[in-house]
Amino acid sequence: MKKSEYGLFGALLIISLMLGTTTSVRGTTYTCAGVVGAQATWRVKTVHEGALTDIFGASPFWEAAIEGSFGSNSTEVGAHMKTVVTMVNASEIINTIPWIYGPAEFCIIYADLWVWTTKPFAAEPDANDTMQPIWLHPENLTLWCQFISGGLRNVSQVYGYPFLNALPVPAATYLSELVWDNDYTISGTTVTHHVLAGYIGLAAIYGDNCTESWRYSNSYGTFLGYRLVHKNGTIAYETELVVPGEIPSFELTIVLGVSMGTIIGLIYVAMKKKR
Repeated sequence: MKKSEYGLFGALLIISLMLGTTTSVRGTTYTCAGVVGAQATWRVKTVHEGALTDIFGASPFWEAAIEGSFGSNSTEVGAHMKTVVTMVNASEIINTIPWIYGPAEFCIIYADLWVWTTKPFAAEPDANDTMQPIWLHPENLTLWCQFISGGLRNVSQVYGYPFLNALPVPAATYLSELVWDNDYTISGTTVTHHVLAGYIGLAAIYGDNCTESWRYSNSYGTFLGYRLVHKNGTIAYETELVVPGEIPSFELTIVLGVSMGTIIGLIYVAMKKKR
């Protein structure tokens, strides 16, 4: 795999046991941390070619849409991915957009990554120390989405990615404090996107009405599952976290898109300059 591809998978981390540094926002205390060595596996549960064809177009278009968002080989039922946390920085101050609101506080999680495969995982990871930044203040994530959309949009998976891959806890409160686009609804720790035909997503245009949802653990900030449902009720695509043993794991959604390289690049440059 080329090094340029590693950045796309940097958002795919599994974190455990939300403990550690805290920050207060609007009266709510948020916690974000992880345990070095924590690991988990994410797998593809459902792939319905007919429903995906209705939404994204016949092969190879639906495959390109799924892999463009989730990564190579994510179109096969049973494909799995693994991450192992290597380092945690519970509080990192970064001048991401200093001309808007100055320094922003993040939790930074690093992990080794084994990319999607239907074969047993290799002994060595496909990428080492991939990085996942997590905003610790919900208003800053809202400002970020408004900024990169030119002031036209609020929080969504398109503009919030990859920062919706992990949440501080309590997750339900954090979700409720974000300013969302009008086609999103929040119910506890479930985010639902009501998609109308013609919507431009991370990696494709949706050609039919559908809904997609992301579920989080309120206790750990864990992204528990992604599901894409056709307007007729058929589950078109679904992923789920497989928790190893008795370790409470924290995984991240695997929505991968072309915006990630730019976003991570900005943060990386800011961190490098800071050091």
